Amino acid sequence: MHVPDAAPPDARPEPGPSPVAAVPKSVRRLACYRLDHETRSTEELGAVAPDDPVAAARRIAAHDRVTEAVVLSTCNRVEAYLSTRTPADRDAGLDAAREVLGDPDGAWTETGLAVVDHLFRVACGLESAVIGEAHVLGQVRRAFETALDADLAGGVVTRAADAAVSVGRRCRDETGIAEGTVGYGSATCEAIADEGDVPDRLVVVGAGEMATEVANAAGHRWDCRVDAVNRSAAPELPTDDGRDWPLEALERALADADAIVTATGAPNPVVTTEAMRRVGPETPVVDLASPPDVAEAVRRSAVPVVALDVIQRRIEAAVADRRAAVPAVEDAVTDAVAAFVDRERENRAEDTLRELHRAAAAIRESELEQARTRLENGADPEIVLADFASALTGSLLGTPTERLRTAARDGDDAVIDATHRLFDLDGDRERSE
Repeated sequence: MHVPDAAPPDARPEPGPSPVAAVPKSVRRLACYRLDHETRSTEELGAVAPDDPVAAARRIAAHDRVTEAVVLSTCNRVEAYLSTRTPADRDAGLDAAREVLGDPDGAWTETGLAVVDHLFRVACGLESAVIGEAHVLGQVRRAFETALDADLAGGVVTRAADAAVSVGRRCRDETGIAEGTVGYGSATCEAIADEGDVPDRLVVVGAGEMATEVANAAGHRWDCRVDAVNRSAAPELPTDDGRDWPLEALERALADADAIVTATGAPNPVVTTEAMRRVGPETPVVDLASPPDVAEAVRRSAVPVVALDVIQRRIEAAVADRRAAVPAVEDAVTDAVAAFVDRERENRAEDTLRELHRAAAAIRESELEQARTRLENGADPEIVLADFASALTGSLLGTPTERLRTAARDGDDAVIDATHRLFDLDGDRERSE
């Protein structure tokens, strides 16, 4: 589904159930400029991510050919979704996004129906670094709602986002795309819960990425105190009452802990029998370190120790379940894209009908005003009524008559055939015969 930025926007057919010619104009006005985890590291994405996504979207929307703009910025992606005045303006819109977000290597562009397909896949977790990732759906919803509140969206971009959130929720409810835990933090919390009650006090030994992930997951999942132990900087504690302990105070830090997680980079075990002297024998310990942080003597004791490979197997099983759900989610995305295209066609028809009725009402009021004036001036009502009917018919059919004559001169039978269908002219002739 990816188009290199160097490729022309229309260099490939737009995906989906409908041919490009059948894609409504509103969808063909869509464009997306994006960078994500497939070509950029988290650090690189952070370097190009705007400090204020709304301000970045506002700068893109300031371009006179752009009608809507939304910037979605997460740790795994920086994307600008936009619509333009006409499909021919998409290149100008992408240039505006490129100017605001930069033009680093690895940038991609999508246009038309491919934008809808990509956004739906993002919302369903199919484009995440971790398949079925839980947070992206909320990130999509908040980004587009914020843009709507800032008057930067409200048309086809917003309608696409609403449909994306809808299919994302449905896939999470009806498929296994979000089943299980695929992060070390959540998987560790589940392992602790499997060993007993939810802890009131969790001690995390280590300050690296994995230790921080566990501390944050526990703080969000449970109403518990999280203490951190490390020889240098402690992870950012997710609870106000959490305490930062130095490694030399490990025995005191572990005392009375309800659960322990250790994830240091130490070459030798740090959780020894001495450090565990004041820990209850039923206190679960999860060892995420390699080499292990928990000493062999502790692992042979009655203390329930969950090793790194156990957590990894739990994650691998969840990933396998999610991958098994991918075909069903992709089918749901295909169906949702088709339904969105159908709704956009209907929306265009409704918009056209509203404009048609508005124009007809304006003509009617103009002719009525002239008729009233003539009646007030004493004109014969029969003549006024006949003139009104003739003028109304002429005004309503004047422009269509000119267009039909031009079509006939140009050999454009499609316009003439459409007129027959719209006004059921063939049916009238058949009924008269």
